[in-house]
Amino acid sequence: MGYRSNASNGHAQQGAANFEDRIGNSTFSRTIPATLPVVYEKPDVTSNPRRSTPPMLAALAVALIAFAVPAPVAEAQAQGQTPLAAPARGNQTWRDALADSLVRRAIDRRSVQLADSTLLSYTASAHGFLAFLAQLGEGVIIPPKVVQSEELQLSIAWWQPGRSAQRLVGRRDTTLLPADVGYYRDRYSVVLDNLPDRIRLGDGQDVRDVPHPLAALAPRIYEYAMGAVLRIRIPGREIVVDEVKFRPRNAALPAAVGSVYLDRETGAVVRLSMTFTRAAIIDKRIETLVVTLENGLVRERYWLPRRQEVEVSRGSTWFDIPARGIVRGRWEISGYTVNERIAQSTMLLPRWSAAPRDSAKAYPFTGRVIDALPPEIQIASSEEVVRARVQAEAAIRSSMLSRPASASVTGRGISDLARFSRTEGIAIGIGASHRSSLGVQVGGRVRYGLGDRQLKGQVAIGPVPAFGRTPLIQLFAERDYRDLAFAERAGVTNSMAAALFGSDYSTQVDTRAIGVLWRRRPTSAFTWRLAYESDRPLSVQASPVSGRFASVLAAWEIEGVRADVQGTGGWVGADQRGARGQWSLQASAGAFEGFGPPSDNELFAIQPLLKPLVARAQGLVQITKPLGGDRALFLQTFAGVAGGRDLPPQWLIFAGGPWSAPGYDFHAFASRAMLSQRVEFRQPIPAPSIPLKRWGKSPPHVTLAPFVQLLATASGTPDRPTVAALRPSAGMGVLFFYDLVRADVARGVRDGQWRFAIDIDRGFWGIL
Repeated sequence: MGYRSNASNGHAQQGAANFEDRIGNSTFSRTIPATLPVVYEKPDVTSNPRRSTPPMLAALAVALIAFAVPAPVAEAQAQGQTPLAAPARGNQTWRDALADSLVRRAIDRRSVQLADSTLLSYTASAHGFLAFLAQLGEGVIIPPKVVQSEELQLSIAWWQPGRSAQRLVGRRDTTLLPADVGYYRDRYSVVLDNLPDRIRLGDGQDVRDVPHPLAALAPRIYEYAMGAVLRIRIPGREIVVDEVKFRPRNAALPAAVGSVYLDRETGAVVRLSMTFTRAAIIDKRIETLVVTLENGLVRERYWLPRRQEVEVSRGSTWFDIPARGIVRGRWEISGYTVNERIAQSTMLLPRWSAAPRDSAKAYPFTGRVIDALPPEIQIASSEEVVRARVQAEAAIRSSMLSRPASASVTGRGISDLARFSRTEGIAIGIGASHRSSLGVQVGGRVRYGLGDRQLKGQVAIGPVPAFGRTPLIQLFAERDYRDLAFAERAGVTNSMAAALFGSDYSTQVDTRAIGVLWRRRPTSAFTWRLAYESDRPLSVQASPVSGRFASVLAAWEIEGVRADVQGTGGWVGADQRGARGQWSLQASAGAFEGFGPPSDNELFAIQPLLKPLVARAQGLVQITKPLGGDRALFLQTFAGVAGGRDLPPQWLIFAGGPWSAPGYDFHAFASRAMLSQRVEFRQPIPAPSIPLKRWGKSPPHVTLAPFVQLLATASGTPDRPTVAALRPSAGMGVLFFYDLVRADVARGVRDGQWRFAIDIDRGFWGIL
């Protein structure tokens, strides 16, 4: 990740470079991270610049609240003071003399650089991408869906005294989902001179007039601390680079938080990464805003732009659902010529301009834009963004970084607001939460079923991290109808099918619990749950328009302690041929006491007292492997195992339905162990395109998806008998309208039937 200069022609060339961190007496190799993110914004302007609590849980509640309100902050607020930066953590020393000295040198260098008589001018070209992505569902580790992306080509010219001209000469885009997406104009330009003394991003709508950490008056606003020491080796020379961390003296004011890497010899900026205090962010929808600038060494003297990244994520300020828009941008700058004459026509151009639309579209990009989109743009969470968040939270109070105290309507998806099922009939719900200025969130949701005439809901309290909406630890009390298996349909689709045709693809138990939830960090893939809870069986309480509902699961009535871990995540390929995938895992263990089904004794229908000690784990993995030409191989593996003493039916592994066992009845199989494997080939074929007015038009194809699937089951239990066997099935799927809708016809080969299913793409189930 270094550059070797070529003095004869002034072009920066990529060469081998060795990075080392030296901390104390230890040395280890390291590469300077580099990843860039961005957020959804506005219309395109490039063409026109314009229920009882055990004592342990009670004690935990007190401890949690104490943890959520740090003493220094509470005391400061009680005295009417402004909370400043966080105290030093570990060996971190702020207002460090060495750091201050390096910063003063960098400030001097920054002011002199524009007057450096040896750097008269340079030109370069920049290749970049802009993408709008949708993060749907509660799993923040799942890669978001790319909605729209653009590939860009930019020409850059800079000359003394600090003048520049950037021209967008190539542009092409692709829309993968119906959307009308645009970006602020400065997303289409490269940052020169490491940002101005007053930082302005998003055309001034993200942040505006934030003091630069290396501006002339920055030492009055910021304090500094030493970080890592890096050594960059290039032929004949070793460059020592010092990391200096910065934070505002008063975090209640608009300011930046991050780190800057400085060339020890010259004071030049090698790398700059920052996020911002909440006071600096103008758009209150913004949850994350991170900017990273990396420079490369040109002619062994000049540190000039090499890679730049930005990420902005936004969510609703009043309706809190697990959905957010993310804008990510990334630039690679290369092809430098230094101190060559700049054409007069270029010098007459404005700081930013764009070639005519037809000309920009005609630029000779290679391949397709979606194939060229870097994996860094498509991943769930950029390493650089995570690092910036962690560093900021270590530097200043979380309350100075998090969104303002607010109340909002909440929901996990549309089905939290309205649903229909055989156990509830029509159910209406609502949720609300309030986040205090101390970062403590109190939330609740309630749902009432018109069929069962029962109230369900949850109340929870916990501290919210600076970056994120879900508490890392929270106490809760709830009553809900818990689903016992992975979903076979989207929530909205299931409500419609249940109401109209008596087809309810849910297997539930009435659960009442009080406990604690914990995640290690905001981006953790796993959530841990410990609760004292009870399970009770449900019954059919509704009638559909046509047909009739199947009977519900004869669950045991038990109560006891249960521990769970649930995780979800995914990955994207390293290139356009790389496989991408998604996984989900649920593991549980519990010790209970309760009653099983009545005995067969005709005189005395006795329910025996049982003490189940059980465990269960089930997982789902879906992998898509591109084969070229929009063709793909899709693999899905579902597996589960359950066991223990006195195993209740609600702890079995269930299968049957369009995804776990197509061509067989819903949850026809319940056993102690199960494995289901699907192999599917996806091939697009031509089809009429649907015009969508301002949202463009749908792709002129549909995707055929023939598949085969094999289900292997172990034996069940006396309460829910299942014969151990292999059950194959085969079918054909059709994906259409941006592949958002899928229709399947399948048949179970062994004692199965023909089955038809239609549903929304699984990626949207998290909010449906």
